[in-house]
Amino acid sequence: MFRKFSLLAAAFTLVVAASESSRASQAAPATRHYLVKKVTGPINIDGKLEEADWAACEPIRLVGYNEGVSVKQQTMARMLWDDGYLYISWHCEDSQIWSTLTVRDDTLYQQEVVEVFINPDGDREAYLELEVNPLGTLWDGFVLKRDSGLIGILAWNSFGLRRGVNLEGTVNDPSDKDKSWSVELAVPLDELVTAPNVPPKSGDKWRLNLYRIDLPQRNKELADYSAWSPVSGGSYHDPDRFGEIEFSSESVRY
Repeated sequence: MFRKFSLLAAAFTLVVAASESSRASQAAPATRHYLVKKVTGPINIDGKLEEADWAACEPIRLVGYNEGVSVKQQTMARMLWDDGYLYISWHCEDSQIWSTLTVRDDTLYQQEVVEVFINPDGDREAYLELEVNPLGTLWDGFVLKRDSGLIGILAWNSFGLRRGVNLEGTVNDPSDKDKSWSVELAVPLDELVTAPNVPPKSGDKWRLNLYRIDLPQRNKELADYSAWSPVSGGSYHDPDRFGEIEFSSESVRY
């Protein structure tokens, strides 16, 4: 199984195998860099990505989760910001869109989903994890890296996060061929308590990674696991391999 989780609902914690954490801490970083530019106007969080700012934004192509691993259906992501939010979008090619989970903080990572892990202070010790599936269901929590492994704080919820999903196809209908699904997030900067500056200053750098899980025909044997910055082992929880984003005061359009 790609991600090894033990859910402890009573304690609102999520524990990841310590051996995976140990491997991650020993891995040399394979950092990607992305310049996040400022929006020029309002972003409507509906998942449609119709704003001119998104069209002008430099795309990020997600690749296989490990170096040399390929994926069959492409995913393009983009990022923008203003003084209130970090905006993130994914556009996911998908010939069979499916998802069944509708409850917040359910095990979205066992089905089709996009994810972002955000480490504002770059310490690789504490980071925010956000996930959204094609039904618009959200998983949000904080992850702490400890010597014994990784501890996820499921009790943490974002109160200001906005999300939107747009489907070019039909969910859970295997009789037709779908085209894609897209996700738009507006992550409130004032909830990122480990950020050195809120709002960020031009030139501030954060660690971050973007992911997607694609399960064609609901079959994990056919699964594609994508990442912006490939990880070193079999888990997305590899903060040493997070990419780097840099905030710029430059507008994405003139």
